[in-house]
Amino acid sequence: MYNYSAEILIRHYLIPLPSSTNHDKIDQQTIATIVNNFAYYGYALSEISYKKLIETDRENIINWWLEVQPVLEKITGNDKNIADFVVYKNFPQEVLAMSEVEYWTNQILMYWGFPNHFFTEEKQEKPPLKEKINFKVLHPAQNNSLLEIFNSIVYLPNRWVEQQWDDVHYLLNTFVTFLDVNKIPFKENLIKVLIYCLNSEQNVNINSATDVLRLAVGLSDGDISLRKPTKFRNFKRKERRFLLNLLNQCPNLVEDIFRHKNIWKKLMFALHPGDYATQFSRVVNAYNLLFNNQAPETFNSILEKLLAQKDGQVLDLLSSRPGEFLRRLHHCILLFDHQAVIKFQSVIPELTTIQLLKLQSYLETINYRLYRAIAPKGNWRKMQVLEMDEKRKIEDKYIDELLENIGKEIKKRVNKFAPVVNLDPKTDMIKLQTNDSELTPYGRGTIFPIPENIKFIRTASYWKSGATNYNIWYDNSWNFFQSDWTPLGSCCWTDVFFANGGAIFSGDPTNSKDLEGNACQLIDLYLPELLAYNVRYAVWNVLCFNYLSFNKAKEVYGFLQWGENPENGNLFEPSRCQLSFPIKGDDLTKYIALIDLVKNQIIYLDASLYGVVSSANNNLAFLQEKMPPFLEYLETLPSVFDLFKHQDSGLPIVYSDANFNLKNNQDAYVFKPENKHNQFNPFSLTKILQN
Repeated sequence: MYNYSAEILIRHYLIPLPSSTNHDKIDQQTIATIVNNFAYYGYALSEISYKKLIETDRENIINWWLEVQPVLEKITGNDKNIADFVVYKNFPQEVLAMSEVEYWTNQILMYWGFPNHFFTEEKQEKPPLKEKINFKVLHPAQNNSLLEIFNSIVYLPNRWVEQQWDDVHYLLNTFVTFLDVNKIPFKENLIKVLIYCLNSEQNVNINSATDVLRLAVGLSDGDISLRKPTKFRNFKRKERRFLLNLLNQCPNLVEDIFRHKNIWKKLMFALHPGDYATQFSRVVNAYNLLFNNQAPETFNSILEKLLAQKDGQVLDLLSSRPGEFLRRLHHCILLFDHQAVIKFQSVIPELTTIQLLKLQSYLETINYRLYRAIAPKGNWRKMQVLEMDEKRKIEDKYIDELLENIGKEIKKRVNKFAPVVNLDPKTDMIKLQTNDSELTPYGRGTIFPIPENIKFIRTASYWKSGATNYNIWYDNSWNFFQSDWTPLGSCCWTDVFFANGGAIFSGDPTNSKDLEGNACQLIDLYLPELLAYNVRYAVWNVLCFNYLSFNKAKEVYGFLQWGENPENGNLFEPSRCQLSFPIKGDDLTKYIALIDLVKNQIIYLDASLYGVVSSANNNLAFLQEKMPPFLEYLETLPSVFDLFKHQDSGLPIVYSDANFNLKNNQDAYVFKPENKHNQFNPFSLTKILQN
C-alpha cells in the first residue's frame, strides 16, 4: 500500500526512519546502495538520519526502502516515465541533425498516422550523469511531525492548493480531535473542513450567512468561492432543516443575502423556508425581503452615501469593520487627509497579520509603481493594467507614519514566537502563498537562483488523456524577449528551433497511438547561446491546444530540470529536476515561470493569463504588454523577509542552510535544506500568519 504519510513528510524534507534493532546490522554495501538511490532522486540524508539508519537491521531497511522508493518516484515525477513518450528518444542531437524540411516532413507523416518509429532512431546509450548536484537534505521525522505539518497547513490564512487540501483531508482522519475549527482563518478552507465534519457526523456551527451559503454550495459540489454559478442539489428534509437553522442564527442574515442576491434566490428556492415559517421566522422574513426586492439600508449603502458626500462620519463607520477600512484606506486618505491616517491607526491591531503584510508592501511600493495589475474577481485571464495616476499618490509623511505603526504591530505579533531572528536577506526571494495560487505551496513571485555551473534548462509537459481516437496536446512552450521586452521569438511545436540552437523542441507527439493517451514534449534552453542572442527574459507556458482544460485530462504535469551537459544522462533525471507538479484548473493556459538570464534566476509565475492556445508564437505581443506590469505586481507581494524584518537578531530564517551552521536541534526556518550536518526543528510561519 502506498505510504501517503511518508510522501507528506518527504515533501517537507523529513524522512520517516525504520525502527532500530540490536541484531543483524546493515552491511556497508546495502547502506551505500540506499544512499546512492536517494542521490538518484536528488536527495541526501542528513548526518543524524544516516546515523539512525545504519542502526537498523538489513530486513527492516529493505522493507522500509520498498515503501520509500514509490514516494520518491511520485514526488520527483519519475513514475511518469516521460522519456518513453518523447518523439525523438535521442533528443537533442537527433533533432539538431535534421533540416527543417526533414523535420516537418516526418512530423506531417506522423500526424497522418504513420508509426513514429518509421522516422525516429533507436534509443542510444548516453554517457552517465556526472555533474554537481545540490541535494535536498532529509532530516529525521519526529513523532509529532505530521501533526505539526497538519497545523501548518490547516491554519493557513489563504486558499489551499489542491495538494494541501489532499494532505489536510488525509490527515484529518488522524488529527480531527486536535482541530479547532474556529481558528481556520480562510473561509473556503473552513467550508471544506466543515463538509468533512458533516460527512463524519460531527457537530457544525457557523455564524455567517455567507458561510452557510458556501456550505450549501460545497454540499452541491459547486464553487465555494462563489465566483461561478451553482446548481443546488435536492437537499433532504434533514439537510434543509439543518441549513435553515444555521441561517436563522446568523446576525447579519439580511445584509449578507443582498450581497449575492441571485445565488441566494436559488438557495432559498432549494430550502423552501416557508415550510417552516414559525420555526425559522428570521429566514422567512429575509426570504420575503429578497423576493420582493425590499433591500434594507445596509452597511454598504450607508458607506457609499457617506463617501459620495465626503462626510467624515464615514471614518467612524469604517472603524467598525477594519477589513473594509483597509480596502478603502487609499481613497479615504485622498478624501480626508491626515484624519483618515489617524483613524485607521486605531484599527491596525484588529487586522490579521497577512492583511498587515499586504498593506505594508502596498504602502512601500504604491508611489513608485508604474502600473496597477488587476485580476477581476481573481481571473488573471482578464487581467487589466492601469497606469498610475500622479494625482492619487499618498503623501510620503502619511506612508511613513502608517508603516511605522504597522511595523510595530507586526513586530509585536512575531515577538510571541520569534522575538529575535537571524534574517537572511535572500528570504526576500520567498513569497508568501496567495489566495489564487494553484500549483505549489510557495507563493508566486518566489525566485530560484540558477547555479553558475548550469548551462542548459530542460522543461517538459507530460499528459495522459486516456484512450483517444484523435490527438490531444498540452503544448510545452517558451517565449523570448530582450531587456525592454521587445519580442525575439518562441520555441514551441510551430517553432522548433530558436536562436541557431539556443532552444530546441523535441517533436510533437501523437498520443492517439498510445493506449492510455500518454505524451510528452521537451524543450531545451541553452543559456550561453540565448544570452549571446540578446535574450534577457524567457517565459515558460503550457497551452491547451484542443481547448480541453487541464482538468479534462487524466493528468497534466510540468517539469523543469537543469544541468551542465544535455548529452549526459537520461532525458529525464530526477536529481536534475527542480520543479515538478501537476497542472490543474479549468483554464486553457498556464504561465509557469520566467527566466531572467541576466540575473540568472527563475521567477515562479503560476498565472493563467490570456493566451492564444494554437501556438505560443501568437502570444508575444500580449506578453510584451502584460508581463512587465505583472512582474511589478509580483514584486509587491509580501515575502518571508517582510514578515521578520522588524525583529532583532536571533532565530535563523534562511533561504538555504548550505553555508549556515545550525546546531543542537534549534528552531529554524529553512526554505531549502541543503546542509547534511545541520540539526534543526522546522519553524512554521503559520504560527504567526494565522492570527
